[in-house]
Amino acid sequence: MADLVKRQHYVPRTYLKHFSVQSGDKYFIDALPTEATETDKIFNSNITNVAFERHLYTLPGETIEQQMAVEKLYSEELEVHYDSIYDILTDPTKTEITSEERELIISTVVTMYYRTTKWVNASRDLMGRVFESAFQLCEQKGVDYFNFEDEKISIAGKTLQEFTREFNKERQPGMILIQLETAFKLIALRVLNDSICVNKIEGENLEFITSDNPVVANNNNPERFAPFDPTNVLELPIDSKHNLMLLPECPKELRNKIFRRTSKAPFSEIEKLTTNYSQMQNSEKFMFGSKKALESYLATKQESERPIKDGESTADIFKKLKELGL
Repeated sequence: MADLVKRQHYVPRTYLKHFSVQSGDKYFIDALPTEATETDKIFNSNITNVAFERHLYTLPGETIEQQMAVEKLYSEELEVHYDSIYDILTDPTKTEITSEERELIISTVVTMYYRTTKWVNASRDLMGRVFESAFQLCEQKGVDYFNFEDEKISIAGKTLQEFTREFNKERQPGMILIQLETAFKLIALRVLNDSICVNKIEGENLEFITSDNPVVANNNNPERFAPFDPTNVLELPIDSKHNLMLLPECPKELRNKIFRRTSKAPFSEIEKLTTNYSQMQNSEKFMFGSKKALESYLATKQESERPIKDGESTADIFKKLKELGL
């Protein structure tokens, strides 16, 4: 009989362990709250205690198997293969892959993009604002109900917080299934379209960090950005030295290749900065990595994240970052 898993990780531990330090059979990672600016906010944690939410993927059902269907899919169909994917992506001699390996790599990245709490929390926040307005309107009219999607909704005896919490709990399984369905549709498109590229940075003191929302999507047309758009570039740091990118519009005859690039100074330093900055922007609550990497991020945070001044060149910024000890 399957077990009921309550603490469900939305960033797989099989992924996080490659940014961690092993001690026995456990893995420990350093974490930094997204809004923190001081190194004393960095803390060390077992990877089992980060990037999880209780019952995030739990579905309604009479049996544990029914309730754990999504959690089981992630753990037994995707996460179980992550180490073999990681070995392929970080092996510099591996330039050809099978169609099955290609699909597994793309499926892993796309599901990691959609399985985090970002999408659920965005929906929760939106509904919170909707219901706040509805409660205010009810108070003004002196009634204990409002109409939502052609349905009369009673709020009798409930606070705004209680009502919103119950509503979100009831609809969360549906949101999780929509996310999963969307991921499967996007996988089908990207398998037919994507190039798989791995960038490695060289430099003893240069390390990538990651976050609680590690897959970054961007597009050449940011004003028209849509999460489902198959022309988005998907980017995922896979350890402190390697960054994976899925690029659209790959010729059919090149789809089973891994394109590799090694960056050396000064380009590796710039790549580290831009990638870590993207992780900070994309994160919800925490960034992860080694203590040294997080301290380096904080040391350059003020300079790397401020707007460029009039008349200031990229070379000027890079020079100041070098002075900070990159």
